[in-house]
Amino acid sequence: MKHNMWRINILMFCILLGVIIAMQLKNVQGHYQYVPLKVIHDYKLSIESQNKEVEKLKEMLKDRKKIIYEYERTKEEGGKFKETMTKELEEQKLIGGFTAVEGPGIVLTLDDSTRELYEGEEAVDLLVHDIYVLNIVNELKVAGAEAISINGQRLLSMSEMICAGHTIRINNQVFAQPFIIKAIGDPKKLEAAMLAPESTAQYIKEIYGLYVEVNTGINIKIPKFFEEITFKYLKVLEEGE
Repeated sequence: MKHNMWRINILMFCILLGVIIAMQLKNVQGHYQYVPLKVIHDYKLSIESQNKEVEKLKEMLKDRKKIIYEYERTKEEGGKFKETMTKELEEQKLIGGFTAVEGPGIVLTLDDSTRELYEGEEAVDLLVHDIYVLNIVNELKVAGAEAISINGQRLLSMSEMICAGHTIRINNQVFAQPFIIKAIGDPKKLEAAMLAPESTAQYIKEIYGLYVEVNTGINIKIPKFFEEITFKYLKVLEEGE
């Protein structure tokens, strides 16, 4: 009898242990689910994007704190706010492109090709198009250009470049070839960006035979932006809105 009871106890214990193990496995499977690599990658990109945004906000906050510090120091030293604000205005005009500047950089000249047409080509293929100029400008910006002009027109963030036949319209002004692009920055980096085999300048030179000339200089002069800017839809956002 005792022997049978011992067997029954062992059986009940095994059943109870099995139930506990099954419940534990169910809980573990419920908490640890398979996550696709794409989801992990998307989360990583999202985190990186948020971190970059945080860094931008930190830089903006740092700049604002610097301005406040200048105002407070001016007040403590008995200075005039007008002088401080004038200095800040000049700095903003410099950043915005409303001040003539000079410095080291490059001068790039673009002109239409003069070679004969190959089989299957059309005359329009041998012309300088707005997309070529736009790509070159973007590559100069990536290479660290601090100021850029085309045929004497200072480029701003809102400057347009649109083909109009054999000409290109820039800042509502129409220009014909040759297009002379000036850029201020590290001459070596700017020149290397234009002479790189994969650059737009070298591509249009080798494929279509367009005239491309790049020269460095230590005293490149770029004029200020002269045109009037009017905003039809832009308005200042009041704090708290």
